[in-house]
Amino acid sequence: MPKLCLVTLGCPKNIVEGEHIAGIVEAGGWEITTDIRKASAAIVHTCSFIADAADESVNAINALSGLRKQGKLEKLIVSGCMVQEKGQALAARFPQVTGFIGTGGLERISGLLGCHAGQHFISGAPGGLLESAHPRLLSSTLPSAYLRISEGCNHKCSFCLIPRLRGRYKSRSMKSLVEEARELADNGIRELVLIGQDTSFYGRDNYGRLALPELLRKLCRISDLKWIRVLYAHPASLTRELADTMASNEKICSYLDMPLQHISTSVLRAMKRPPNARKALLLLKKYFPAVSLRTTFITGFPGETEDDFSEMYDCIGEGWFDNLGVFEYSPHPDVASAGIKPAVTPKIARQRKKKLMLLQQKIVAAKNAALIGSKAETLIERAVGDLRLNRWMGRTRFMAPEIDGSIIVHGKTAPGRFVNTAITGATGYDLMGEITA
Repeated sequence: MPKLCLVTLGCPKNIVEGEHIAGIVEAGGWEITTDIRKASAAIVHTCSFIADAADESVNAINALSGLRKQGKLEKLIVSGCMVQEKGQALAARFPQVTGFIGTGGLERISGLLGCHAGQHFISGAPGGLLESAHPRLLSSTLPSAYLRISEGCNHKCSFCLIPRLRGRYKSRSMKSLVEEARELADNGIRELVLIGQDTSFYGRDNYGRLALPELLRKLCRISDLKWIRVLYAHPASLTRELADTMASNEKICSYLDMPLQHISTSVLRAMKRPPNARKALLLLKKYFPAVSLRTTFITGFPGETEDDFSEMYDCIGEGWFDNLGVFEYSPHPDVASAGIKPAVTPKIARQRKKKLMLLQQKIVAAKNAALIGSKAETLIERAVGDLRLNRWMGRTRFMAPEIDGSIIVHGKTAPGRFVNTAITGATGYDLMGEITA
């Protein structure tokens, strides 16, 4: 059986799509390998949402193109967002690539692997591998998996390429999501992480209502699921019902990722986002006071003044956020924000990002110090060092996979188990603890 190496880049949504690509090509007769030396073919599933992600994709394509030029790969496929954005212009740039396929044609990727001689291109309307009918090969052995509930986006944020790359918002049916969740639980998954471009908008397109609360309640009825986590909510579709539902169900982690992008009303209007970000914060704190909140902000958006930045800085300083990501504005000629003046220099954007992250580091240090002496349920992910040391890395309910800190615990356990932990210390973004049961 021929072997294929799949390189998936970008966000958790891309990771899930990569898992479906792996399932499709495996069903088509390929064996998936993580060792490029054993592969006769490779796929780079790209991201091009921001400049850094595009650069990472280009570097991966160039590295694998070098292997093909040396005769070490027979076929090299590039798929996903970069292909959807750049189209056939990529063919001349990457002559060693044998096939290109955008986000709307991914179900045909096995056929592309079967093509011979020359470069081949599959294009179409933007989309993605959303439906559970496509086989999925999980990339992790841990009892945690992403559940992608939607694709695309109807918002018109002036800085964002997503509608162009992924199309309009499309919710999966509730029935298919519950079925997939139950199947994942039957196969040992104990934590579900719900993702989509805007998870809180779920159901508006096919049910005519914001149906995430109903979906969450149905998922909570799956007995073998222990944790349910929500990422990528949007402040415009945050409701009291959603906050109440999350607060009142024990299986739903007291955690929410809600990218705000900025606090300044003038900047948010220029971004074409809800202008009152604090309204969403106040709603959450009123109806879901125990929530551990994660958000992301952008520095250096065109027209951002020192006063705008100070407003964002002051809001962060109030301690709303337990976890925080900051991105420097990434200019792109094909988005509406490209025409906004004046531009903020990359140097100033970088300096502002650094100020926010230094502030957040102090806030996290204080929040973590306050946790010492408390107890937290912990999901064990992997051993740290020699197994005989009984040191393990894990996550609590207020830590999302891959993007937040972790907890290092000591005691007898094994990966995949949930244990009670006494928090004994903190360092940086991470906690330390002892297993108590």
